[in-house]
Amino acid sequence: MIDFLSLSIALLFSAGVWLILSRDWLTLILGISVLGHAVNLLILKSGGSQGADHLSQALILTAIVIGLGMTAVLLVLASQGLKYSKSRDADFLPEDSE
Repeated sequence: MIDFLSLSIALLFSAGVWLILSRDWLTLILGISVLGHAVNLLILKSGGSQGADHLSQALILTAIVIGLGMTAVLLVLASQGLKYSKSRDADFLPEDSE
């Protein structure tokens, strides 16, 4: 029987990929974040049956901090892009007018 953690990892991976394939900037950023959480759960699952491997826990904690920083930077870039393009669609980015 499949356990709950494996099922949640599969659902998070599929939701993350589905969100990344959208054209909207904010859902793209959300998809990257969800995919990062799925990878963290996968590392936790592969750490052992007890889940008490200290190396995997340290890697997950580091990945959470890096993911939070990356999400913050991407949200700032998206807000600046929204200010200049007035569209959340990634296909309609403004070109440089020199």
